[in-house]
Amino acid sequence: MTQNTFLNKKSVFNSIYTENWRALYIYAYNMIRDRESAEDILQEIFTDFWVRMEDTDISSFKAYLYQAVRNQCAKKLKNKKLTTVELELLEQSLLLVEEEEPAELPKEQLVAEVFEKAQNILPGKCLEIFKLRFYDHMSINDIASLKDISASTVENQINKALKLLRKENIGYLTFAVLIACTN
Repeated sequence: MTQNTFLNKKSVFNSIYTENWRALYIYAYNMIRDRESAEDILQEIFTDFWVRMEDTDISSFKAYLYQAVRNQCAKKLKNKKLTTVELELLEQSLLLVEEEEPAELPKEQLVAEVFEKAQNILPGKCLEIFKLRFYDHMSINDIASLKDISASTVENQINKALKLLRKENIGYLTFAVLIACTN
């Protein structure tokens, strides 16, 4: 590699890194909820990107990087113990990321939009259980004890809420719910 080629590669890499690092970090952090892991994932992604930059024909650097982060986060989360509902949310959210441009809204704004839509769409008991799970971060068993209902009833109500939100084509909102439930 000549000096000029190296400098051009470095310049392109620095530009892509500067433009995308923050959004990718937020994206990774919101999926795995661990700062060090998010930073490690980004370091791995950008190191790999540096190595592959010249050998890979990438039409969209942004899409490539988001896909790489999504895949690394999914690998990381496979080792984390999640409830059945959280795993379903994760799988649906990962599918949404492939279909849509990742939302670059702050977590608080996404969560607020989910809450607003949920209030307009969900029936009373379903909304109440949804709020306890995703906004008060209560476990399914704790909600069941509080409401004096079975854990399976709680899971059914959560699934019903998610189904109704999906039915309304509130695409990125499922991702926001995942963010909220993994706090």
